[in-house]
This record gives sequence, structure tokens and C-alpha cells, in this order.
Amino acid sequence: MTRSPADPLSDFPLPAFTDDLTRLMAQRGVTSVAARPDLAAGQTALLGLTERDVFTTQDLAFAFMGEADHRAAAEAYRVDASAFQATAGRRDQEDAAQFARATGDLFDRYGVMALEFPAGAFLGFRSTPQGMRFMVDGVGLTLRGSPRPA
Repeated sequence: MTRSPADPLSDFPLPAFTDDLTRLMAQRGVTSVAARPDLAAGQTALLGLTERDVFTTQDLAFAFMGEADHRAAAEAYRVDASAFQATAGRRDQEDAAQFARATGDLFDRYGVMALEFPAGAFLGFRSTPQGMRFMVDGVGLTLRGSPRPA
């Protein structure tokens, strides 16, 4: 994840936050979160609190795992996904909203204000020759009390 140079990450447990976010995505069956493909140049999609303290999933595209991949991810990350596997393959905006609410709790725990997704940024699982890999590419992180990146 990228961050503003002013962010005080010396005390922030980035690996623990990333691990918990990865486990949450595996539990909820979220393959990836990215800026919508039609996001205008120079715009940034947002997952988290706006400057007016409103939680938003502005301009984001969510992709979900199929049932087999969801079971495999839940097993690999040792999370209970049974409550979410029943809808695997038929995911919609309500599933994205439930995931967003769960990230809000995670953000509260770590003092995260928001994740910013400029065009091309990606957070999630990608298939590689070695298997599925969790990747974070170009995502900005703002902690509460930190200035927003320009």
C-alpha cells in the first residue's frame, strides 16, 4: 500500500492490518476491490471515511469468488465462510455493502480512515502460475488524524 509521507506508520501494524483484510476478503468471498473501469482520469475511488466522516464505497468495483474458490480461500486462511458461501456465484450490491460494513469495523480497530484507489489500483487475489496470490497495487492508505494525500 502507498501512503502519504506525513502518515505516522512507524507505530502502525501494516502487516497485521493487511493480514486481517486478506482474511476478511477470504471469509466474505471477495476476489478483489478496484476502481471502476470508467473512473475519470485523475479521480480516486474510496473505501472508507470521507473528509466529512461518511463511510463510502465511492466508484469501486467489487469482484466475488465462485463457490469452489471461496471454499478453498476460506480453508487456506482458516476462516469460517459458511454464512457467505450459500450465495457464492450470485453476488450483488448487498454483498458489497456487507463487506464494506465489515471493513468499517476493521478500519476502526486499526485507526484507518480510508483506502484510496486511483485508476488502475488493485486490492485482492490474482491467479499466478504458482496459485492465487494476494496483491496490493497502487492503493493509498490514510490513517485517522493524518492529512489526506493530494
